[in-house]
Amino acid sequence: MKLGTFKSMAVASIAVAATALLGAPAEAQTVVNKIKERGYVSCGASQGVPGLSRPDEKGYYRGFDSDICRAFAVAILGDKDKIRFVPLNAGQRFSALQTGEIDILSRTSTLTYTRDMVVRFVWLTLYDVDGLLVRKADNITDPKQLDGRTVCLQGGGSLTETAIQETEEEHNISMQKVYFDSTIQARDAFFGGRCDSYVTDGTAAAGQRASVAKNPDDYAIIRVGHTVEPNGVAIARGDDQLFDVVRWTVNALLWAEANGIDSKNIDEKLKTGSDEVKRVLGEEPGFGKPIGLDDKWVYNVVKQMGNYAEIWDSNLGTNSPLKVERGMNALAKDGGLNYPLPWN
Repeated sequence: MKLGTFKSMAVASIAVAATALLGAPAEAQTVVNKIKERGYVSCGASQGVPGLSRPDEKGYYRGFDSDICRAFAVAILGDKDKIRFVPLNAGQRFSALQTGEIDILSRTSTLTYTRDMVVRFVWLTLYDVDGLLVRKADNITDPKQLDGRTVCLQGGGSLTETAIQETEEEHNISMQKVYFDSTIQARDAFFGGRCDSYVTDGTAAAGQRASVAKNPDDYAIIRVGHTVEPNGVAIARGDDQLFDVVRWTVNALLWAEANGIDSKNIDEKLKTGSDEVKRVLGEEPGFGKPIGLDDKWVYNVVKQMGNYAEIWDSNLGTNSPLKVERGMNALAKDGGLNYPLPWN
């Protein structure tokens, strides 16, 4: 082989390698910059699940998932309201990430192997189980009593379908499934008398009962299936910077709770806290540089949104109509599965 030919091949090989390493993800890595230029975060939301993601009478999205997404708007743009929510059903949510319709998905989405090969789940924000809403007047207290009964559910690959299948196999029963395009349609059909039961995530079921039912005490929730559903925040694959922002923003919420820092005492903690507290809250120049954010991004997030416990309590827990216990969603030191990563 001639030396000139070899050099040409070598240069070509280097160019290909450079393209693979640098060129391929270039577009995806501009998402945070696009958000800054655009002036708002585009967040995928549910079509209306009380306690998790639902617009109020003025169109303002409220709920645990919505507030988690607002935290990203604070981290990137410094303002929790610089965000736009895009309501999506189960069949739309992942393609919306792939096409760039939304930047971040924070909407009752369970991490699975197959899904994580399509989009990138960044952090698990809520551990849940599946629940079946039934009418107390029907005296249904056990899944065995659902043989031949109708169940309203959302189609499109929702994992609640798997929960029903597991229930049928375990108890050797057969339920009549009535599918709908969205969980809202399935819910309304159930409360309208179309079905004997309605299956969804357990937390969502509690929300529907508390806020949609005319008399919540007329309904009971039965656990179905055996899977703990790890719900999380997802982004499109190949975007390292956005991955970092999402991961460490959720981490900041848990870290603040673990260190007793909340939206009310954060200014005092900034003055009297440890060196780590002062560093993470932005006293150390350059703290935000590696992630491409303002040095006080963690301070801003906790000041505006509160810590994880505050977000939970206001939307799902003690300060909400749902009164859902933390359970698996508590910090590890309190017997749960949540824990913050170290900042060093």
